[in-house]
Amino acid sequence: MFSVNGFRNNWTYTGVGVLLLAMWAGSSHAQESLPQDNYVVAGSAYSLENNQLLYRELYTALDENKSVRVDYVSPEGKTFATKTLVYQGEPFQPGFNFEDSRDNEFMSAQFEGARLVLTHGIDGSQNQKTIMDNANMVIDAGFDSYIQLNWDKLVAGKRLKFDFALPNRLSSVQLEVRQIKPTESPVYDKEYGNDWIYFRISPAKKFVSLFADPINLAYAPNGKYLIRFHGRSNLDDDEGAPVDVRIEYEYLN
Repeated sequence: MFSVNGFRNNWTYTGVGVLLLAMWAGSSHAQESLPQDNYVVAGSAYSLENNQLLYRELYTALDENKSVRVDYVSPEGKTFATKTLVYQGEPFQPGFNFEDSRDNEFMSAQFEGARLVLTHGIDGSQNQKTIMDNANMVIDAGFDSYIQLNWDKLVAGKRLKFDFALPNRLSSVQLEVRQIKPTESPVYDKEYGNDWIYFRISPAKKFVSLFADPINLAYAPNGKYLIRFHGRSNLDDDEGAPVDVRIEYEYLN
């Protein structure tokens, strides 16, 4: 869903989003067994360098508290990071807490009244910043909801700009999303993806784009399901280095 290191200059891009995961649970594309049976969405992240499975991100359904848990699991089945998303306001602005046990990293974005408080820390030390101008801020997995909510505008050819929260840098960045031709996307699949809709997210300002790689996404138009993600992972590797991945999403019963 995401955690973000979304771009080459270490911006954070946190995983994949959900508008209402409970609405998606009826579609079944499961191919592998899961550690638990209460997940409704599973993403398998493969290295762009060698195509090896690096981790899986597993999403629970939206619960009575309007929250979703995301477990990040190694190929061996060990959960090494978790995230909780809470959808109590705009669907593109979930509050979240993220913890990675490998280096004791913590990130969060939480609303306190009208204030958006970003927190980041490693090994117990934490720093915070408050963002007051946040009415249109997209947070973490909310990028997926933002695309779904603006689907008609995007497929009509509009380029939409939005601010994206970066808790690990205690700041935000302006991004742009647009639809692209299938053959322009690195996630294009000529066998299965002829009817998919392809989007690209990149920095909105040209001077920033010189130092950043875009995020490429593929959606199934029937249901607006996110199918593939291509770009910088929200997770570092075990040594703390950024990783570029292709994530394949499955929607489970």
